Amino acid sequence: MRDRRRLSGSAGVGPAACWVGEPGGDKEPWSEQHQTPQSGGGAPEGKGPDCAGLRLEEEELLRKIQEVRAALSEEDALQERLKQLAQTMSRLPERGVYLGELVSRSGDTPVFDMKSRIVYPMEGGTALMTFENEAVAQHVLRMKQHTVHLDKGYRIRVEAQPVQLVVPKQVEVDSVVSPRCVLVSDLPQMDPESLLDKLGFHFSRKVNGGGEVHSCQMMEDMWAAVVTFTEDDVVGPLVLKQLHPVRVQNSTHQVRVSPFICGQMGGLQVETQVCSRTVLLTGIPDVLDLESLQDYLTVHFQKESNGGGEVLQCAYHPPGGRTLAVFSDQSRV
Repeated sequence: MRDRRRLSGSAGVGPAACWVGEPGGDKEPWSEQHQTPQSGGGAPEGKGPDCAGLRLEEEELLRKIQEVRAALSEEDALQERLKQLAQTMSRLPERGVYLGELVSRSGDTPVFDMKSRIVYPMEGGTALMTFENEAVAQHVLRMKQHTVHLDKGYRIRVEAQPVQLVVPKQVEVDSVVSPRCVLVSDLPQMDPESLLDKLGFHFSRKVNGGGEVHSCQMMEDMWAAVVTFTEDDVVGPLVLKQLHPVRVQNSTHQVRVSPFICGQMGGLQVETQVCSRTVLLTGIPDVLDLESLQDYLTVHFQKESNGGGEVLQCAYHPPGGRTLAVFSDQSRV
């Protein structure tokens, strides 16, 4: 004889029943109410420790399901952002951009060795002298005081000091697509002011898909213009269309409209760097014109007898104001 049992192990369900007998034969229903209570006051079936354990397992499974759903939702959002970024980048005008040498990776993020342009403030009556050899620059600094001979027996005394630059050590740049600006490229060669007027007029007209224009700015290094609108809903359709015929110089010229990407800099870390081949000369009086005095300084520090050597560059600023010196190659200063 085979036993066929149908049991209910969850709370709140009616009494479990069991039929004993062959399939199709006589069946005698037997309810759990007819069970003889177990000795010791044990809990009825379905309401003991096993049921509590099942409930804990069910709660744990529900928690894991919620975590998986949250992870999937985050992944979907990331995929959507990447899709939008790909669409944005596909509409950008082609232009070569040098980031620098790839030196390492931090996780999935590439780390580049970027060359910076350092701006150094110069006081009046000073000069920057860059030597070919580091040892010469260090020797000039150790001598400190230098006497430079001029015409007719005149001479001036200058002091050599080290040049300290504040340079970026690390910087993070996040790109954001502007909701109100577009980049207009493939522009004709003409007067920049006239070109900006034509672009502002064209993109301010509703018939051309434009809107109220806040400003137009020229980026002459890449010969493109940035058009800024006062409303957010203008940019999307213009970028989607991409190519726009603009009336300039008595003819129609087709320009390209792309998203304008703004760079937001954060996480900037700086450090102080002492120039190894450039020295600062101070205390220079205003006795000659700029070019003449600059030539005298260069000739003086070219001579080994004066403790100098080969001079790569000399920049002199006369007394009575300030100026800015730009270091574009840190490896040569």
